[in-house]
Formats: sequence, structure tokens, C-alpha cells
Amino acid sequence: MGAMDLPHGHPQGDDALEQLVARVPLFSALVPDELTAVAQRVRPRKHPRQEQLYGAGEKNSKLMIIHAGRVKIYRITESGHEQVIRILGPGDFLGESTFISGATSDHFALTLEASDICELHHDELHDYLLAYPSVAVKMVETLSARLAGTEHQLSMLAGEDAEHRLAAYLMALHDASGKALVKLPTTKKDVASFLGLTPETLSRKLTQFEEIGWLRLGSRRQIELLDVEALRLI
Repeated sequence: MGAMDLPHGHPQGDDALEQLVARVPLFSALVPDELTAVAQRVRPRKHPRQEQLYGAGEKNSKLMIIHAGRVKIYRITESGHEQVIRILGPGDFLGESTFISGATSDHFALTLEASDICELHHDELHDYLLAYPSVAVKMVETLSARLAGTEHQLSMLAGEDAEHRLAAYLMALHDASGKALVKLPTTKKDVASFLGLTPETLSRKLTQFEEIGWLRLGSRRQIELLDVEALRLI
């Protein structure tokens, strides 16, 4: 989670794609001429809501960079249940695992809403990483952060109860936004899957936290954190 938000709307004009590329953290250190070179090779595409971008067992040959929308990354467990790994948003990229390992994907990628995504073929990505070391460094930093997040998730699922998992998740949303009013990035069902809880358990714990006075549940997945310190100490 923790996707970086981009300004609403798309820039207009002949250099629209260059402006979009410039907003992506992966390319943030490139100079204008380099951004133009990247923009000339990426292919923008619009994807409808609930479209599977690729699935487990497939070889995806493209790096996908999200300009608008959100994408859910998940696996199917041996018991047949969906386990959400992360939710990606504007500025994030996906599809890098096949490029790095050459293996087929071990997860699914599904759009949660209509999404604008630019694609870069892996062969071209290889050339870019050689030509623009700053892109390679940024990619490594992002993948390292994702790995740390996945390790934290596994540790949490293995050793924390439902209250601790939920409180830690709410604190992560708070720390990422710096605000007491946070918004769940996806449905409660997906949040419950990410936390290794049932939707019923998640709803029950949220209600308990509200009754205690730690938070206030709002509409459209919004939650006002009333006692951040109490939540942090759980």
C-alpha cells in the first residue's frame, strides 16, 4: 500500500505524456531530454474496472506504471482463499517480477477501478536501466520497501491478534497521510484479506474501536482517528 497520489486529471497538449512520465517517482530524477526519450517509448492504455492485467502462471512481458486508478495484487492460497498482498495506486509500478527473475508470475493483478496505465516492454526497460542508473536505483528502493512491507505483513499475520493487526494498519494509514482522517484504500473485504481476518471480524473490531472512542466510522470508507496514541499503544 502507500501509493503516491498524483494530481487529478491529465495534462493537455503535445507534451502531455512527458508530463505524466515526470510525475512517476520511478522517473523523478530524469532530466527533460531523458523524460522525453522515455515518453516516446511507453504505451498508454485505459483499463476498465475489474480487469485482470495478468494472472499467476503467466509470463508478463511489460512493466506497467499506474497514472490513475488502483490495482490489487493478490494470491490464491492452497485452501482457495484470496490473500491480498498490496494495493497499488498512481505512481506505482507492477509487472517487474518477470523482468527480474524471468519466471512466471506467482500472483494476480486486478484493476479495482478504471485505470490509466502506461506500459514499457521488458526489453526496453533493460535498456533504460542501463542508460539511466537513477531509474534502476529508484526501482531497487521501491522493491526493497515492498519486501520489507511483505515481511512485516507475514510477521503480523503470524504473531498478532486481530486488534493489533487492525491498529497497526490504521497507524500505517495515519503515518502515510499525516492526518487523523484516513480512508481505506479499498473495500473492507480486501482490507480484511490483507490483514488475514474475515470481513465479519474486521467490521466487529472497527465497531468495538468506535464504541471505545478510539475512532469514528464515516461514509465512503473514511475513518476519523480520535485517539491515535491509544491505537498506537495497542
